[in-house]
Amino acid sequence: MKKLLLPALLFAVLFTISCKKTDQAPTQEQPAAPVQQGPRYVVLAEGDGNKTMAQGREGEPGCVATEVTLIAGQTINSGTISVTNDGDFIYVTYTATNGWKISQTHLYVGDCALIPVNNPGNPIPGQFPYASSHANVTSYTYQIPLSQIPAGTCGCIAAHAVVKQFDANNQQTAQETARGNGVRINLSGGNWGMKFDYCSCVPE
Repeated sequence: MKKLLLPALLFAVLFTISCKKTDQAPTQEQPAAPVQQGPRYVVLAEGDGNKTMAQGREGEPGCVATEVTLIAGQTINSGTISVTNDGDFIYVTYTATNGWKISQTHLYVGDCALIPVNNPGNPIPGQFPYASSHANVTSYTYQIPLSQIPAGTCGCIAAHAVVKQFDANNQQTAQETARGNGVRINLSGGNWGMKFDYCSCVPE
C-alpha cells in the first residue's frame, strides 16, 4: 500500500507546481517611447511662380529651399539661386557651377511691385538694395531680414550676377551677366532681367 501511495503523492506535487507556472500572467513588453518630432513648417501663401517650401524639422535651417537656375547670357546654365528662411532671416545663396565663378552680385528681395526699373520697365541691378563684389567665388549667401517678405506672405526675388568662366589652367575664357531664372520683369521686351516668387514659411 505504501509503495502505491508514494508515487501518487509525487505525481500530486508535480501537478501542483506545473499548474502554478501555467497560471502566471505572460510578461508584457514595455511600449516604445513616442518619437519626438521637431516643429514643422508650412506654406501659408503661394505665389504665381515657383513652388516653395513644404516643411522642415528641428535642426534644419528652416524651410525647404526654392531653387532656380542661374542663367548666364540667355541660355547658359552657370549655377543656381537657392532661397530659404527661418524665423528671422531669408537666405539667398548664389552657387556657380560648370567652371563658372561669381565676381559681382545684385539682389532684390521684397514686394514685386517695388523692383527698381527704368522708364521702359527694365530692371536696374545697380539700384538693387543688396550688392557685393567677389574675388571669383563659387558660392555666396545673403542674409536678408524676414521683414522683407514677412512670414506667411509671398514676394519676389530678383537675383543678378556677373560670372566668369575659367578653364582647367584657371584662365578666364568667358564673362557673362547672369540672373535667377523666372519670368521677365519687363513683359513688353527689353532686357532679360527676371524675377521669381518666394513665399516665406512659419512654424505651425
